[in-house]
Amino acid sequence: MAKKLYAVPLKNVLELVKEHKSLFRRLDRDKKLLEYYKLLGKSYYLLEIEKFIKFYKIDKDTTYAIKTIESFNSKLFLEELSLRLNFSQFELESEVLLKDFFYGYLYLLHDLNKELFEDFLAKLFIHYHLAFKQNSNININFKEMALALAKSRKVILKESFGEIEKGKVFFKIIEDGEIVVNKEGKSIKTLRKQAYREYFYFLLG
Repeated sequence: MAKKLYAVPLKNVLELVKEHKSLFRRLDRDKKLLEYYKLLGKSYYLLEIEKFIKFYKIDKDTTYAIKTIESFNSKLFLEELSLRLNFSQFELESEVLLKDFFYGYLYLLHDLNKELFEDFLAKLFIHYHLAFKQNSNININFKEMALALAKSRKVILKESFGEIEKGKVFFKIIEDGEIVVNKEGKSIKTLRKQAYREYFYFLLG
């Protein structure tokens, strides 16, 4: 995916923070306020992770779900986000922990614009979830994820498959009467996996 899924909401987040920069600067200067905000911000963040896991049916596999939660709470992930969110502009004092500031930052974002907070995290999670998968031995169930997205958009889906000729089969995904994925190969089982993976990215746009 050339364009990051979270590019637009990230741009909006950065613009919002710029408008209210003084509020975010207070997190570095007022330790009691940071402590309060980080506790609430962490709870909001974990709830968004839970929503993501349930929406895409990741919770059907407990091991998979735990690894997903761990990934989104890892030091590496938070460091990556601190770069994307341009935390360097705040010139944090050395004793302010990155994770604490991150949760406090999210609390303020939620307080200022809950809809943007939710949209940003939802797109961020799916982008990085797919990236994490490439470096792990977990196989993503694209069919489950695609069906969850399709259901949320209230589209009517149908599958069509069969034999074209001896040794060659097809598999189609039809959305609201229109063929959106058409695969050909030797195995319907393999084509079904490939087709739903392609359809999932089609839904993401």
